[in-house]
Amino acid sequence: MYDLKLKLRTKIILLFILIILILLILIGLLLNNYLTKIETEQLADNVMNVAQVVAKIPEIYMNIGIVGGMKIIQPLVEDIRFNTNTAYIVIMGMDGIRYSNPDRDNLGEPFIGEDHLKVLEKGESYISQSDGTLGSSVRAFAPIYRGNNQVGAVAVGILKEEINKRINDILWAVNIVLIFGGFLGVVGSILLANDIKKSIYDLEPEEIAKLIQDRNAILNSVKEAIIAIDRENKITFFNKVAREIIGVEGDLKNKNILEIIPNSKIPRVIETGESEFNKEQLINNTVILTNRVPIKIDDQVVGAVASFNKKNVVQKLAEELTGVKKLYEALRSQNHEFMNKLHTILGLIQIEEYETAERLISKVTFNKQEFTTFVMKNIKVEEIAGLLLGKYDHASELKVDFKIERDSHLNKIESPMLKESLIIIIGNLIENSLEGFAKNQKNKKIKFAVYDKNKEIEIMVEDNGSGIPKDIQQKVFKRGFSTKSESSGIGLDLIKSKIEFLGGEINLNSEADKGTKFTIVINKNQEVG
Repeated sequence: MYDLKLKLRTKIILLFILIILILLILIGLLLNNYLTKIETEQLADNVMNVAQVVAKIPEIYMNIGIVGGMKIIQPLVEDIRFNTNTAYIVIMGMDGIRYSNPDRDNLGEPFIGEDHLKVLEKGESYISQSDGTLGSSVRAFAPIYRGNNQVGAVAVGILKEEINKRINDILWAVNIVLIFGGFLGVVGSILLANDIKKSIYDLEPEEIAKLIQDRNAILNSVKEAIIAIDRENKITFFNKVAREIIGVEGDLKNKNILEIIPNSKIPRVIETGESEFNKEQLINNTVILTNRVPIKIDDQVVGAVASFNKKNVVQKLAEELTGVKKLYEALRSQNHEFMNKLHTILGLIQIEEYETAERLISKVTFNKQEFTTFVMKNIKVEEIAGLLLGKYDHASELKVDFKIERDSHLNKIESPMLKESLIIIIGNLIENSLEGFAKNQKNKKIKFAVYDKNKEIEIMVEDNGSGIPKDIQQKVFKRGFSTKSESSGIGLDLIKSKIEFLGGEINLNSEADKGTKFTIVINKNQEVG
């Protein structure tokens, strides 16, 4: 079986060709009728003008009914006929006898046809169509007066054959123009069809419909909320999860996004043309984590799309990125470290080096106990205290001297959002320092401090690692950028996002091969950015 289904390009071309052909036929018919009417009327006016002028020539009206008048009238009228391009000019007396005629053999013969009687009987001028000795013609009749007495009439005619020839000459030129216009229309339809197909990526309508159905099905099936807008901030897509989070129903297409979400930041992406990732926002008393990306066609921003979800839904992912998983790994490394030391102590006992074993036990117990006692006393947020203890053990395993400033302190925090943000910031900063040392570096040190200042919390993390060169210090906060090939480049971007969300600021002071110092100040009372 052959597939007779036409492609969109073919349909467009055929439709335009059909429309053009119909228009050309209609225009041709209308022009034919119009030109025939106009040309006939114009020629009729011309022959009437000639008839009326001839009727007033003295040599003509003075010689009608006079013996030998034909000899004077015939040559004069023939000269006029030749100069006016008329088919014939016939002068007749009141008895219908011809005084002039293109065919000299008809001189003195009666005028043929009954359409001349009106001019002889009533003395009126008029146009008539009739058959004569020369064929079918359009002719004008005008009375001839000598003084106040009618002495005859003049008939001036043009053959219909000549009229049709003139009309056909005009129509031929018009048809040439119409054919050329039709050719341009066909070429234009082909170019337009190609341009339309190119603009829709050479897809057929059913393919576009299927893509839209597939897209809607996919976007409505994902567990993230998705909203898309155009350059006028009008909604072009709003999936099911977005409706549930924002709490709206009905058809939202073409509505302004600011009517639905007054504090929406999506329009800002259209203005700047820059993507925004992992930004926190408060909508309907619900904290969401959102990504906003501009939609570009040929480097022109034509809209933007935002994907977001409730903060608690992405909590596991956040924890994976912010050090909770690393805390778990640190606790495992703690177990590994203590097993190694336990084996060392067991070996010392077996070889009866009791004093050495005792000193080792005291050293290990004292250092860990001192750090743990200080953290438990001064850090009143259990989750952050646990995080610091885990980082301490991880640092010990990596042979890094991890110290906390003796005046550090942090009071209890009731806000889950602020507490979780601090875990993210502290966990990532310390982990970045742990990863920032050179492989063979000795005397590795990290200094940490946190100060609770009523309205603000100040955090400081300083190391003597590899440092960050001046030329890339502004780039380290961009998502995806990292000085470590194995890193995802998310940590510092996430830290900056949290700090901005809490209305704080971050200061970086670093020098290559000398170390890095981060200082962060967070507004405790601002939880919405």
